[in-house]
Amino acid sequence: MKRSAEVIGAGDAAGSRAPRLAAVRGGSLLAALSLVLVFPVSCRRAERPTPYNVLFISLDTVRQDVLGCYGGRPRHAPGISPSPALDELARSGVRMVDAYAPSSWTLPSHLSMMTGRPPLVHGVETEVGTLDPASPTMAEILKRHGYRTVGIYSAPYLEPHWGFGRGFDEYRAVYSPDVVAASERAAEIRGQVEEAAAAAEWKRYDELKLREVAIVGELHKSSERAVTSDQVTAAVISRVKNLVRDRRPWFLFTHFFDPHCDYVPPPPYDTRFDPDYAGAITGSGCLAGPEVGHPDPDRPGGFIRELGERDLGHVVALYEGEVAWVDGHVKRILRALDSLSLTTNTLVIVVSDHGEEFFDHGGIGHRRTLYEEVVRVPMLLRLPGVLPQGAAVRGPVSATDILPTVLDILGIPHATTPGSASFLPLIRGTAEAASRTVLYRLVMMFAGDVQVDAAQHVTLREIMVQDVFRKGPIKITRTRMWPQFPTEVAEDVKAAFRAEAAAQYEREQLRWIDVERFPEERDEQHSTRFTDPAVRSALDEFRRQYAALVPLRRPRTWPLPENVRLRLQSLGYVDSGLGPAFPEPDSVLPPPGEG
Repeated sequence: MKRSAEVIGAGDAAGSRAPRLAAVRGGSLLAALSLVLVFPVSCRRAERPTPYNVLFISLDTVRQDVLGCYGGRPRHAPGISPSPALDELARSGVRMVDAYAPSSWTLPSHLSMMTGRPPLVHGVETEVGTLDPASPTMAEILKRHGYRTVGIYSAPYLEPHWGFGRGFDEYRAVYSPDVVAASERAAEIRGQVEEAAAAAEWKRYDELKLREVAIVGELHKSSERAVTSDQVTAAVISRVKNLVRDRRPWFLFTHFFDPHCDYVPPPPYDTRFDPDYAGAITGSGCLAGPEVGHPDPDRPGGFIRELGERDLGHVVALYEGEVAWVDGHVKRILRALDSLSLTTNTLVIVVSDHGEEFFDHGGIGHRRTLYEEVVRVPMLLRLPGVLPQGAAVRGPVSATDILPTVLDILGIPHATTPGSASFLPLIRGTAEAASRTVLYRLVMMFAGDVQVDAAQHVTLREIMVQDVFRKGPIKITRTRMWPQFPTEVAEDVKAAFRAEAAAQYEREQLRWIDVERFPEERDEQHSTRFTDPAVRSALDEFRRQYAALVPLRRPRTWPLPENVRLRLQSLGYVDSGLGPAFPEPDSVLPPPGEG
């Protein structure tokens, strides 16, 4: 999956407006009254730990409003839901209406899911971070309480290097065979390149470098073509059949990567949601090409769109096809639970790690902004007889809150973790939606350069940090952006720009919007005035929470393993490793509006 060359360590390309996927507007009064009537019977809490199994399904890159149960209706096939299995899961369980991702890309979001710690606390906000050993994971906690633990994943950002494998009896990747083979060849040739350089065999070095470029290109293409959902599903069902033979409860985490770009779903999903399209646009290459758009020089991470409305509609239809393809595999897994008589004693959780933008705000993909389309995600839970059936629960919740919620449902005692809170009381109707808040953030790095004099320019990178706080309908966004220079820059050059860098760091953009009133989040709908009492109160709480969380941050950094780096590079996530070295940015800012 390619990325735009101007972004360092970014995921998909992100940039004017696409056909907005339908937004949910809540249920009927009759449904709400029905929910109140069944709550006392259908939602009980265990007084002591109950050995329910836990099936945790993560869907990569699925925005909330693409699913039928959240109001998604394909533009060119409005009578077909892209998600019939997930729609049925919502009807038989709980649908969290205002669910958010902790960030707009895979690594920090999943670590928050697994630890109950927001990115500001766990500190893994770029590829070089790893989870601190003092942060227990869901697998470690459940294992301590007698659970068998299995993890099956299909994306390199869930590799054990970052701490995901801790606590699992079995934790394995499901990559397509050609990706694995190409990755192994790339690692082998990289070793030969390093040997030639160490021996100063420069002719051989040049020959090997050319081979390395070709092999990494092959790896890139293999990754773009890879389809893994069928393998993930087979592995999950096989493990469940093995686990059911054990008398112990089990926790199984699985991850589906296929909704991520490329948007090239297998037949019949490639034509299901736009059968009449006759244009030339495909969903390959993560839409990185001049026919789609080109980088906006005035807006880091933004794109100037060239893609026409009809072609863009087709791209969205291909994305819907990817979601439908994965939905079919979720259906197979849920049917397997039925056939093994596991439905009534298995807590099922389905959530996405982030959404996807289709020029909603001048970009394509994710990991560039924190607008609703990239952070508002589906979150569904089902446990018959314990959780209500067909409940649509409002109130901001985060994927960071999943861990304490799971422990609450299972009746496992747990310490309160700052930055997350169980939403089981919200489901049970014993907590007010107005009391809920969510905090999410994004750390970005953009490549650039600055002219020193007529004959010299210096490569730099710009750091952008966004923190967002949501309370009720109020969404407050804080942004800071500043340049960073390579470690090897001459001191006189560094000194010349140090004052400007410091001045840029101090420039904070702080604005708010009522996202229920203005869900499209246009720039002119935001305000920088915090005179309204409710808005001022939200800002004060934002400050308090941020100040309380910063001292808990315990980041650790370790070199990225070569095999992981190669897989990430093949997906367009990391740079080639060439060029100047930069220090790790300090992304911890003062509380919003304070300094």
